[in-house]
This record gives sequence, C-alpha cells and structure tokens, in this order.
Amino acid sequence: MNAFRENLVRDPEGDDYQFFFHVRGNAGVGKTSLVRQWEAVALEQGATTVYLDDSVHSAVEVMEEIGERLGRQGLELRRFDKLLSTFRQRDHEAQSARDTQMAAEDGSVAQPPAASLSGSVAAQVGLVGLGMVPVVGALAGAVDPQQVAQGADRLRAVLGAPIRSTTTYGSSWTRCAA
Repeated sequence: MNAFRENLVRDPEGDDYQFFFHVRGNAGVGKTSLVRQWEAVALEQGATTVYLDDSVHSAVEVMEEIGERLGRQGLELRRFDKLLSTFRQRDHEAQSARDTQMAAEDGSVAQPPAASLSGSVAAQVGLVGLGMVPVVGALAGAVDPQQVAQGADRLRAVLGAPIRSTTTYGSSWTRCAA
C-alpha cells in the first residue's frame, strides 16, 4: 500500500511514475479488496480512476466502460467518443461482411446487407461522373448503384477489419492524472 501511496505523489510526467499496477494471485487472497483500497486512496488524493473487473469481456467493452466512467468524473472525451463510434461502425461492417462471406461459403443464400449511406452516395456520384465520359457513359447507366455501394462497403469492411488478438491479460488497474 505504501508503494502505491508514494506513487500518487510523484509527477505523472516523471520517469519513476507507474501508471499500471498488475495484481495476480490465487482466488480468495484479497486481490479485489486491495485494488478497491487503492481506488479509495487514489480518489482521496483527487485522482481520476477506473476500476474494471472480469465482467468486461472485449476490447470494445473496455473502451466503452473507460469512456463512460471517466465521463462521469467530468473528463471530456469527445475525440475518444468519436473514435470509438467509428470503430463500432467499422466493426459492424466487418462483421456483416464476414457473415455474408460465411453464408456464401456454406452454400446458403444470404441477402447482402444494405449499403451504407456514404457508400450509396459515393457510388451514385461516381456513376454520374462516369456517365459524362464518352463511350463509358453509356455503360455507366446500366450499373446498379446499390450493388456498387455494397461492393465498396464489403471492401472497406475487409480492409478495415480489426486484427484479433489471442493474448489474455490478467486484472490490472490504471490511474490517469487529472
């Protein structure tokens, strides 16, 4: 407990400051109690804290919980929230593309997901532009903009698909300087 208290009074910009304290041990030895005590001490010192346990299962859930809990403590996280929203959208698109691909590999007939609004607009603008090019213009009118948009969405989902990690981490606790 003393090492933790001493760390709280250090400058977060200093080389000797520890942002992470990793706790591990057998069940029932008091890991959760220790971390809760650290949290209470940190809050007494005016630190911003986030406590997460094994009820949070994915990286996205961790990000959501951290953002929500820091927001409740008055920290503005507009950029973080925007990035998280973008990640959720790309994750959803990637999952849709994977589901469509798996259905196609299984031989079942799956309806492709509806094209995104941005994909639809981009496809329509692109086809209108192609329509103005001599010779190609006649062919552009025969192309379904929704199919182009769906193809663009699938490509974006595959290129932006998250890389899955198989690393498992134990319980850890972080402190952010206010």
